[in-house]
Amino acid sequence: MNCNNAADIVLTNGIIYTADCSETVCEAVAVKDNQIVFTGSAAEVRRYIGKKTNTIDLQGKMVVPGFLDTHIHPPGLSLVEMCEVQLSHLHSLNEYCMAVQDFLLQNPGTKAIYGRGWSWGAFTGSELIKGPRKEYLDAITKDIPIVLRASDGHTLWVNSKALEVNGISQETEVPRGGAIEKDPASGEVWGTLKETAMRLIALPEYTMAQYVEAMAAFQKKMHCFGITGMLCMGSLTFATIFSALDELQKCGNLQMRVRGAITVNPQDDLKSQFASIDALQKRFHTDVLKVTAAKFFADGVVEGGTSYILEPYTGKIGKGTNYCGEFLWDIKKLKEAFSLTNQRGLQIHVHSTGDASTRCVLEAMEHTKAAVEEGDYRNTITHLQLVDAGDILRFKELGIIASVQPYWHYKIPAWWDAVDYQFLGERAEDEFPLGTFFANGVVVTSSSDYPATIIPNPLYAIEIGVTRNIDNGEFYGIEDITHIDDEKYLLNKGERATVGQMLKSFTANGAYALFMENLVGSIEAGKLADMVVLDQNLLAINPVDIDKVKVVMTFFDGKLVYERLPSHSGRK
Repeated sequence: MNCNNAADIVLTNGIIYTADCSETVCEAVAVKDNQIVFTGSAAEVRRYIGKKTNTIDLQGKMVVPGFLDTHIHPPGLSLVEMCEVQLSHLHSLNEYCMAVQDFLLQNPGTKAIYGRGWSWGAFTGSELIKGPRKEYLDAITKDIPIVLRASDGHTLWVNSKALEVNGISQETEVPRGGAIEKDPASGEVWGTLKETAMRLIALPEYTMAQYVEAMAAFQKKMHCFGITGMLCMGSLTFATIFSALDELQKCGNLQMRVRGAITVNPQDDLKSQFASIDALQKRFHTDVLKVTAAKFFADGVVEGGTSYILEPYTGKIGKGTNYCGEFLWDIKKLKEAFSLTNQRGLQIHVHSTGDASTRCVLEAMEHTKAAVEEGDYRNTITHLQLVDAGDILRFKELGIIASVQPYWHYKIPAWWDAVDYQFLGERAEDEFPLGTFFANGVVVTSSSDYPATIIPNPLYAIEIGVTRNIDNGEFYGIEDITHIDDEKYLLNKGERATVGQMLKSFTANGAYALFMENLVGSIEAGKLADMVVLDQNLLAINPVDIDKVKVVMTFFDGKLVYERLPSHSGRK
């Protein structure tokens, strides 16, 4: 071997799932500098091995392209873990209150308490509809504000002091698409604010140094899950998040490919919002860090009664017999906003959970397709909890990408019966039509919406997509299932996907959605060496055991950025 042609790294004697057009599986891959230079047999790769080549014998381990999360909120839970009350691992009102109390005792000089992670499934009766009351938090303290975000990110639970310092009372005007819940008997503010009303509460303020530290911790967590690229969802803190990522980049420490989607709000002036997006596009535009999309909220969430659905919610939602939720945009203004997005070469990325909402979004996208000069925009709708069967065909016809979160595609303990089935009835059985999207030739990408998903491990999502069943009983304090058709948590097995489809949703399809298919997303000569080594072959094991598979190594740009130590134990 000519030493000038020798590879820097060779992975051999493995199961290399390339995710190319033919879903080729081979034995070895060679990397020089930051590029893949060869894929093929273990015998053939020997010609790339020189004296300085780092040759890794995989001993049957699997290699897949770096995972891409196409809908995620950095820094996830990193700031919460550093500075706030962590509620995600708790499951009851008493545990939530104890955690806040303990935080106050440990931080006696704090001027406000923030936190995240309480679950709707912990409540019943009127509190399942409105959310928990402020009185629980008032019992801890009325002297400083307490602001706790729900696990789904769509509702704030606050105490009286938080309402007071933010000027919120019975007379406060409710923003369109939002809700300030009130006691039906007294008219007093209940203690929860939903959707757009959350903007009335001041957010915590952190230093740039804290954001940089949080982003570094976030990146480390992503690497241990094999994630090497993402579409970052941005709102009020977008510039700050991207500035922190830019700081990592300047120091040579940004080791993820980041694309950004900036929220466009229906209640604000479109011209000024797009002027801000234009400025951010110019400010952040490098190979690994750039703004490529605008994000829109079309509706809310089922658990908040704010998804916009074709048929009314059940009476248990507490809003009458004809309540269907609300579409957050004036359709004319939405069409204008979509046109402004594509005219700038930006991708449209829309939050839509309800079937009525998705139908309206498709109408606006169809209008935009006709009104804007033809181009490669790869417009996307995400979440897609309820979708009318006839509308799924329109995704294919209009070239719309379906960005789904398979982590949620089963009957989640202490949630599905208590929330989805309570509010939707039998329709809840048809939630999250994953297999139907694949069957109709729609481009499907998978994502976590982290921190709405507490553990954004793509292997968990791959298992759930294949089984439509619970993946991690330990997390819920119950036994894992041993058979794919165990009925207790099984959600519509007709919507199952294959392992190959799920892998592509996190790799090749994700790269396509992020306009990076010529760079990453598959293991092919000429592409950048973003790869993940797994300790087992996903194509050969029992699907209910996929969640037990571990990431052994993660490579970004041909560099090893994560390695699982042999002594490491426990579930990531």
